[in-house]
Amino acid sequence: MITAIPLETNITCQLTDLKKVKQSHANLFIWSGNDIYRFDRKGMFINRITTNHHARICKFVINPDSQHIIVLDSLNLIHYYSFDGNMLFRGDAEAGLPGQTILDIAYHDHYLWAVTSTISIDQSIEKWLYKLDFSFRPLESSRLATVDLGRFYLEGNFASELYLADQKVYVYSPFSFKETILQDTLYLISSGQLNQRRLYPYREIGNDFPAYSIPFHLGKRYLIASWQTNESADANYLYCFDKKTNKAFNLNGFKDDFFKTGIVKDLYPLDPYNQEYYFYKSGKEISAFLPERDENANPVLFFVKLNG
Repeated sequence: MITAIPLETNITCQLTDLKKVKQSHANLFIWSGNDIYRFDRKGMFINRITTNHHARICKFVINPDSQHIIVLDSLNLIHYYSFDGNMLFRGDAEAGLPGQTILDIAYHDHYLWAVTSTISIDQSIEKWLYKLDFSFRPLESSRLATVDLGRFYLEGNFASELYLADQKVYVYSPFSFKETILQDTLYLISSGQLNQRRLYPYREIGNDFPAYSIPFHLGKRYLIASWQTNESADANYLYCFDKKTNKAFNLNGFKDDFFKTGIVKDLYPLDPYNQEYYFYKSGKEISAFLPERDENANPVLFFVKLNG
């Protein structure tokens, strides 16, 4: 099922590219340019969260319990905003995670989670997963490793994002090459690795086993992965494996036959459980479908709910 949501355009919310869209109940939080905006599920503009943010925004996360937006910027400063856009307080991520570069942050089970990279003693790059309090002080940590694919490979683990499955956090790191992705999928399934508790990256009883990054978004029925780079369009892919039918789809994009918006090259998770995805089209791209939207209009969001 696909739902179209035209985003309201006015002088206070003129969006350019959409870097990230997240939802919390009836709210949509959209990162565009160097600001975050709040809309409702019908696309009506509510308010702007950040205003004149001087440092570059790197990540943001929603705490639905306290109704806070937590923004991490390029200076490693953490900014806490209310849903109404009021600045509440500011902290320093470097104080809790010295020497770590934060790659992604997430909220789960009343805590923050972060995946980081650091330079080890032997000058190699290590990745870690941390469970944090809201002052970014670490409570638990696990070293991050790549899954066993039955072969030697180096191309995994370039990007690291945090998502949820079975009420636990995991790290998604898509492959940068698509040639062996079906072979790797079948190996992970046949070897039982996707069912192992150790894939979910944090220690429950304390041990030396690492957490593992997974090359797919984990859904109840589908495994979805994508790699999109402007450097080489031939290397891009949008991959989906249906666990129910054991069928795989390896696409350079799919054609939107419902709204007739052309080729969709990627799907982005709207929620951390990967139950709903989104893509978007600019006002110019969508003008044939919605003639009232011109090149100056805000993009149209399309929410995709997968069967099963």
